[in-house]
This record gives sequence, C-alpha cells and structure tokens, in this order.
Amino acid sequence: MIATQGHQDQSISIQRMLPRNCQMLLFSATFEDSVWKFAQKVVLDPNIIKLKHEEETLDTIKQYYVVCNNREEKFQALCNLYGAITIAQATIFCHTCKTASWLAAELSKEGHQVALLSGEMMVEQRAAVIERFREGKEKVLVTTNVCAHGIDVEQVSVVINFDLPVDKDGNPDNETYLHRIGRTGRFGKRDLAINMVDSKHSMTILNRIQEHFNRKIERLDTDDLDEIEKIAPWEPSAFMA
Repeated sequence: MIATQGHQDQSISIQRMLPRNCQMLLFSATFEDSVWKFAQKVVLDPNIIKLKHEEETLDTIKQYYVVCNNREEKFQALCNLYGAITIAQATIFCHTCKTASWLAAELSKEGHQVALLSGEMMVEQRAAVIERFREGKEKVLVTTNVCAHGIDVEQVSVVINFDLPVDKDGNPDNETYLHRIGRTGRFGKRDLAINMVDSKHSMTILNRIQEHFNRKIERLDTDDLDEIEKIAPWEPSAFMA
C-alpha cells in the first residue's frame, strides 16, 4: 500500500506525531525496493528479519497446476473441480479485465454466485463487492491483481490462477504469485492453490516460479475426478456447499 497506493506522505505525517521512543514495526510478505527506501527513512537502525524464498510460501497451501490448451479448457477444468470437491469460497485471478469479465459471465451461466472485481471499477464499487464476498453473498470472486494484496476472507479455501502472474515484460511476477496464493492458507487451514497452464510459455513461467521458491508444484488431472477428490485438504462437512 505504501508503494502503490500513495500512503507514504500520510505515514510520514503519522510518524512525526508519535513519541520519540515509540516502537515501529513493518510487516509484509514482500518488500519492494521503493518500500525498503521508505522504511529506512522512518525507522532508524532497524532489526531486520527476512525469510528465504523457499520459506515464503505457506506450508498449509497445497499447490498444483493443470495443463490446458485454451481458456475454454481452463473453464472446463474449473467446472470439474467444482463437480468433485466442496469449495466454501474461491478467488480466481485473471490477467486482464476482459478475461475476468468473460469468466465471471460463464461461471454465472453455470449457476455459481459470482462477484467480479477489476481495476476499472471505482473504489466505492470495489469496496461493495469485497464486502458482499466477505459476507458470503457470492461464493466466487473473479478478479485481476487489484485483489492480490491485503484482502483476507476466512472462508476462502481455494485460490485459482486462471492466468499466471507476469510483469510488463512477460517475466514471472513472483511477488504477486505469493500475494495471490496468500489469500488462502490463513488461520492454520490447509487449502489449495491451482495454476492453469495453457502454453509452453506459461509452463516456463510456472517452472521459474517453482525455482524461485524452491517448491514443487504438482500436476493435477482435472479429468480424473478421483484424483481431484484426493487433493481436497478439508473435511466436506466443515464448510458450506
């Protein structure tokens, strides 16, 4: 938020009003260079605790990938997941607003209660969508990266990367991947992150993400319903259908 949402000036103003001996602590799953520079200005002589890359992904999140040929096959894989296991609430990340809108419409046709969140929406509209999702009025949140940071909904048990996160140059965006899958696995729950792979390029992106975090992401065959049932990390009775 400090780096991308313009809160640096407000943070400095608050810091100047605090007592001189006030202890300050900054926490984040990731720290971009601009945030490091800001932290050095407001926290003098800090104690810094860092995790290794391989320690950054939560052990409570099981990570899988599904091989598809196009977005229609990705959608069918989603339908197969919902047909085999009980999912309380899910967050599905897309790369573009166009894909997110298409996917939300297709899921609605299948009878799912779907919320759509994108950067094209006004702040008030985003807040209303998130509140409805948090209250459980919609069970599926389809979104772009606007929702990758800072939104915690306890009932979210599955995060799906319909599109893998990449930066403006097409390279893997490891920080965004970490923030995305971090929308689940909270509060000690054992949850799922599913990645959709639809080309050699996206397979390369996935491999580089695995190398970055030094974690194996297992392949999942969503045409095999028995295999899907085996990966469900929760008791079906523990959540609403």
